[in-house]
Amino acid sequence: MKKILIGFILLIGAFTISAQRDWKKNAVKVAPPVCYASDKVERVAIPPSSDLLNRLKSGEKRSNIIVDYRLFPSEARSAFEYAVGLWETIIESPVPIYVRATWSTLGEGVLGSCGPYAYYENFENTPHENRFYPVAIVEKITGAEITGVETPDITANFSKSIDWYFGTDLNTPDSLYDFVTVVLHELGHGLGFTGFFFVSGEDGAFGYEDFGDAAAFDLLIVNRDDKQLIDTLIFPNESPELKEELTSNFIYANSPVAIAEGAGALPRLFAPNTWDDGSSIYHLNDFTYPASTGNSLMTPTIGKAEAVHDPGPITRGIMADIGWMHMYLDFEELKDIEEKQSLSFEVNIESDYKLDTASVFLIYSTDTFQTQIDTILLQPTETNNLFAADVTPDIELGSLHYYISAKDEKERIFRLPTEAPSSLYSLNIGPDSELPVIEHQPIAYYLATQNGLMVSAFAEDNLGIDSVYVQYDINGTNQNSFELVLDSANTYIGNFNFDENLLNDGDVINYKIVAQDASLGKNKNSYPKIGSLSFNIEKLGEPVSAYINNFDSQTNDFIISDFDIYTESGFENAALHSPHPYPSPGADNEEYNFSTILKRPIILKKSGTITFDEIVLVEPGESNTNFGDDEFWDYAVVEGSNDMGKTWVPLADGYDSKRSFIWLNAYNDNLFGQNSGTVGSPDLYISNSIDLIEQSNFEVGDTVLIKFRLYSDPYAHGWGWAIDNLRIQQPVSAQLTELSPGNIMLYPNPFEDKLNLIIDKSNTTVREIRVDFYNVLGQIVKTVQLGDIYGQTTRTIDLSEFTEGMYLVNILEDGQQVTSRKLIKK
Repeated sequence: MKKILIGFILLIGAFTISAQRDWKKNAVKVAPPVCYASDKVERVAIPPSSDLLNRLKSGEKRSNIIVDYRLFPSEARSAFEYAVGLWETIIESPVPIYVRATWSTLGEGVLGSCGPYAYYENFENTPHENRFYPVAIVEKITGAEITGVETPDITANFSKSIDWYFGTDLNTPDSLYDFVTVVLHELGHGLGFTGFFFVSGEDGAFGYEDFGDAAAFDLLIVNRDDKQLIDTLIFPNESPELKEELTSNFIYANSPVAIAEGAGALPRLFAPNTWDDGSSIYHLNDFTYPASTGNSLMTPTIGKAEAVHDPGPITRGIMADIGWMHMYLDFEELKDIEEKQSLSFEVNIESDYKLDTASVFLIYSTDTFQTQIDTILLQPTETNNLFAADVTPDIELGSLHYYISAKDEKERIFRLPTEAPSSLYSLNIGPDSELPVIEHQPIAYYLATQNGLMVSAFAEDNLGIDSVYVQYDINGTNQNSFELVLDSANTYIGNFNFDENLLNDGDVINYKIVAQDASLGKNKNSYPKIGSLSFNIEKLGEPVSAYINNFDSQTNDFIISDFDIYTESGFENAALHSPHPYPSPGADNEEYNFSTILKRPIILKKSGTITFDEIVLVEPGESNTNFGDDEFWDYAVVEGSNDMGKTWVPLADGYDSKRSFIWLNAYNDNLFGQNSGTVGSPDLYISNSIDLIEQSNFEVGDTVLIKFRLYSDPYAHGWGWAIDNLRIQQPVSAQLTELSPGNIMLYPNPFEDKLNLIIDKSNTTVREIRVDFYNVLGQIVKTVQLGDIYGQTTRTIDLSEFTEGMYLVNILEDGQQVTSRKLIKK
C-alpha cells in the first residue's frame, strides 16, 4: 500500500505515510522542531514547582517514560532521567511512553530536535474528528499500545558538540548549556508541542497529505483578533494571507487551561517576520516570556547558564488542551421510533479534570436547529459517572436532531458528536419501511475437520433488529433454518447444524442470511438479495510422507476457491495460480487473503523440505522492511497447521517481489498509478526450498497441512503468485540446476551493440555458466563463459558484430540448460 503525497510535504521535512488497514496503521510522520543555542548568558535558575518536587521526591509517577539511549555518555543519561522524571509527574498515561534518544551531530547552533514518531486521527474517544494527535496522546486516550514496544512514540536527537552541563542542581556555569533544560524542552515537542503549519515561498499553509489536515496544537492557534488560523474561510490554505499571519509576530494559542493558569491572557507564540523552519509557531514568544518568568522553557532558544526545570503553567496548560487532559463521553445513539414516546438518554462521563455536573446537557431540536432548540440537564444517577434524562419530544412525525455537551472545571466544553453542532445525532419518528442492512463475508469452503462451521453476519436497522437467521440446502435439498444470536455490537453468529458424518467431499452448501427488523411491519432483507451463496465441503485425504505435483493432470488435491490450477496465457504448462491480477481493497480498514490448502496431510520427516518453482509479482514493501513490519505491504507465505486447520503458522517468513531483483525489476517495469501491469511469464520462475522443521513450529512426526496464502493490503497490487513443480519430502531423481529462469535477466531487448546479463542468485555459488547465441539458421555465432557466480552479478556482452535480426540465446549451468530467450538486434 502506498499513498500519493502532495509536493508541499517536502517543504516541512522528511515525511512518510504508513497507510495500512485502519487508523492504527495510518500513521503520519513529520520533521520535528529544533531548539537553538543562544550565545547570551541568562543566569537563570527555575526549580521545579513545589508540587512537582514533592511528587518527584515521593516517587509519585503519573506516567512511565522509557528511554532507548543511542550512543549516550553515562553522565548525559543521568541528567536525561532526571528530566524524564519531571515529565512523569506532570503528564498522565496508562500506557508506557517510549523515547528513542540519539547522541548525534546536529546543525550548527542546534541543541536538540524532537518530535512525535507518528500522528493518528479518528481513534476511539478522539477529541476531534479528522484531526491528528501525537501517538503518545493517542495511547493515553485509548489506553492501548499503538506502535508496540519496539517502535518509539518519540524520537529525539541531542548534539554531541555542545558544551553541556549535566548537573541537576541548577548551578549551570556561564559557559555551559543546561542539559536537563534542553531535554525537558525537547520532550515537550515529542509530547505534542508541534504541528503542521509551514511556509513555502509567498504562501502559508497547513497539512501533510491533504491541505487542511491539522494537528492537535494547530486547532489552538489564533491571531490577535482571536481568528482561528485553520479557518480557511478567513485564511485560505496555501495563500499569502496565511503566510502574513504566520509571520506577523502576533500569533497566540487559544488554550483555555493555559489562559486560566496564565493570568487570563492568551499565550503568545513565536512568529517572527521571517519564517524559521523548526522554530516558528511551535514555541512560546521569547520576548513575552523571558528566562526569568518561569514560562520560558518552550521558547525557541536556550541561553548559557539558563536552567529551567519546570515547564511552567502556560506550557502545562497547552499540553492539557492538546489532549493530555481529556474528557471521555460514552453514549449509544438512539434508534428510530414509529410512534411518539418517551426517550431515555444516558451518557457515561469520565474526565481528567473535575466534571462540572451541573453542565451536562442534551441539546435537541425538531427543526434541524433552525428556530426550535431545547436544552435538558442530564442528571447524575446511582451509577457512578452515568448521567440520564427522559425526554418526550413534542413531535408526532418527523426527525429529532441532538447532541450531548459537558463541561469541566476549566470551562472546557466537550461534545458528542465531537464536531456538534456542525454534525448531529438524529432519529426519525414515524412509520418505518427501511430494510435492515446485512453485511457478510461469504464462506469460501468448509474443511470438514474443524468440528462445526460458524457463520457470522453484521446486521443493523434504524429501529433495531428482531431476528437474524440462515436458510440453506445441501446439494439442493432444503434443511432446517437456524438462528444467529447477537455476539457483540451488531454482529450475529451461529453454527451450521449439519451432520458432518453425512457429508461427502465435494458436497455443495447453498445458503442465504435473512434479517427482520423490529418495526410494526417486520421488514425483511436477505443477503444476497437474489439467489444464494454457495461453498463446497472439503475432506482431507489420508496422511502421506511425500507428495509431488507438476499440475499438468487434473487433481482434487487442493482446495480451489481463491487459487486455481490451469495453463495461464503465455505459459506452456499448467500451474497453481492466484488471481491475476490479484485485487487490493480500497480502504485503510480492509485486507484480502487468497489461499489454497493441500488436502493431503504431510507426516514430517527429518530434514524434510518443500520445494517448488514460483513467480511472485506482488507489491514490494518499503526498503529495509521485513515480514511482519507495518510497511511490509503485500506478501506470499507458505503456512502449516498441525491441528487440522484451526491455527496456522508460517513455515518460513513471508516474502514479496523484493526477494529477487528480477521480480522487483519486472514488477516496477510497468507501473500505472500504484499498481503493476507486468504480466507473469515462464522466464520469471525461480526455485524455492523451505525446511519444514527449521522455524521450530513443528517436529518430526507431526502431521501437518500446507497452505499457500497471498496477502493483499489496500491501494496497490500486481500480477500475483504462480506455483509449479511442487515436491514435499520427495527426493529429486534428476540433477537440477542451481539457477532458475527467473534468476536471469537480459536487457535491453531489442538491443543495439551491448547486451546486459544479470544473474541474481544470493545463497549459493554457481560454478560455470555458458551463454550460447544462435542465429535464425540454428548456428552458434557466439559463446560467453562465466564462472564462480555468487550474489547479484552483472556482465555486459559486446554483440556489435551481430547483424540486425532475431537471435536465440541459451543459458546453461554446468552443461544443463536453464533458460532460452529470443533477442532482437536492431
